[in-house]
Amino acid sequence: MLSKVNQEEVVEFAREIIRRNSPSGQEGEVARLVESKMRSLGYDRVQVDPYGNVIGLRFGKNPGGTVLFDGHMDVVPVTNSEAWTEEPFSAAVREGKIWGRGASDMKGPLAAAIVALGRIPVDEFSGTLAVSASIGEEVHEGAALAKVNEQVHPDGVVICEPNGCKLGVGQKGRAGIKIEVFGKPAHSSVPHLGENAIYRAVEIINRLRRMALPTDPLLGEGVMELIDGISSPYPSLSTVPVQFTMRYDRRLVQDETMESVRASIQASLEGLADWSMVIPKVKIETYPGEVLKEPDFHPGWAIDPGSPWIRKASRGLEMAGIQPETTTARFCTNGSYTAGVAGLPTLIFGPSSGLLAHCVDEYIAIDELIQGAEGYWGLAKELAK
Repeated sequence: MLSKVNQEEVVEFAREIIRRNSPSGQEGEVARLVESKMRSLGYDRVQVDPYGNVIGLRFGKNPGGTVLFDGHMDVVPVTNSEAWTEEPFSAAVREGKIWGRGASDMKGPLAAAIVALGRIPVDEFSGTLAVSASIGEEVHEGAALAKVNEQVHPDGVVICEPNGCKLGVGQKGRAGIKIEVFGKPAHSSVPHLGENAIYRAVEIINRLRRMALPTDPLLGEGVMELIDGISSPYPSLSTVPVQFTMRYDRRLVQDETMESVRASIQASLEGLADWSMVIPKVKIETYPGEVLKEPDFHPGWAIDPGSPWIRKASRGLEMAGIQPETTTARFCTNGSYTAGVAGLPTLIFGPSSGLLAHCVDEYIAIDELIQGAEGYWGLAKELAK
């Protein structure tokens, strides 16, 4: 397993990349540090693709499969730094924890994977181990990893998101939905001459709150939540709103498609006029200048906890001294592409808790960070056999 020196290396590299602010589209500095670290660890091949994903490969002494470990480099913005106990990009160490934006989500887990897989002796693993430090996950789960997948062609994938070092066998997916409601303009002093789009939207909102949502035995119940709305014209100058645009966050369970999601909304709003719905495309402007543009739809997925993939993963965690415990994630990950679209055996495993993601005073406990690194070591040795 990892030596004391290697454990310290994990901590120091995590702190090094936490210190660099890397919102989506601005991951370049972290990417350069990751590339340099992979080269210093002796990865057999290191490349940065046109979209800015950093990919490191190691080739084992014995034949085997290809397993990809993925962690994203981007973080959500810090909007209220004055509320933090420690400066958000200080990577301060206090109370046995590293504090800072991205400590849990997910520079700590990314650093643990890079160092752990880089330090496994070549004669102790089979096949090919790949690590991707991917871009843009915080704005579009899966778009960048799809490009990595085209280059690596993995047989299985480990998504390094924080989940308490458990075996994540599935996750809810996510869809962004935009609904526009249309009215008729009029001066607000004579509103009866127009049709207020906001009033028309009220019935749509009420129906969608009552809409039946699918339930999954592993992932639970789907979610449909209104997260913002804006009228047009805005700001209004004594004009009845002619349009009201709403955005919904739809959390998905297994087997839901864009077509089934659209159909359920249309059925719920049957008989109502003057509205439209779209699943918009998300545009990712990457730091090298390439653009990714994909629909804001990310399937939910689950894998049989008794499958060969999970049995092998369980053995790997046991080798690392971690008692395997299966779980599923409410949040969405890059696994929406590898499992939900590409159909690859996928699992989620990472140190710390997803509940610490995006919050004030984000941190990762150092003992959990080291446990995660040991877990990646065990998973790598077992999954590529």
